Amino acid sequence: MRMRLRGWLGVVLLVALGAAQASTAGPEHAGDIVRYTTDKSFDDVIFELNFAITERNFRITGRNTIGAGLRKRGYSDFPEVEVIHFCSLELAREVLLIDPGFVAQMPCRITIHEQDGRTVVSLIRLPVDHPDERVNAFARRMNATLTEIVEFAVSPDGD
Repeated sequence: MRMRLRGWLGVVLLVALGAAQASTAGPEHAGDIVRYTTDKSFDDVIFELNFAITERNFRITGRNTIGAGLRKRGYSDFPEVEVIHFCSLELAREVLLIDPGFVAQMPCRITIHEQDGRTVVSLIRLPVDHPDERVNAFARRMNATLTEIVEFAVSPDGD
């Protein structure tokens, strides 16, 4: 378990910190990961994400406060990094009735981190290459909702 956890944290850190700089001209796409940058503070973005997630009837099911955890371990200058996991039981039920295996893509995840004095939000989109078009239609709807959530949080006015 400890080895799996370390491997998982490494993947999360790579996703959150990324090798490429996030663009200020709009979202940056890297496969199923879309990154946005904003001048809003980390705490303001977390607040806006919490609001946007719950406003769309999702429940936050977990958080990984990786940056805070690493600072507690003695890495005093480590920047903020957080992963928010969230789900809607009704939406999960919908896709489970079509393909129970697709639940491996859930819960939805958004990462937030600080980089170069800005806040970066990364969205992990659901894949749309499933053999069943009903699953792809579900994924496209979910991706649109996930995009709305993130764009609300990074927008200057929060709308």
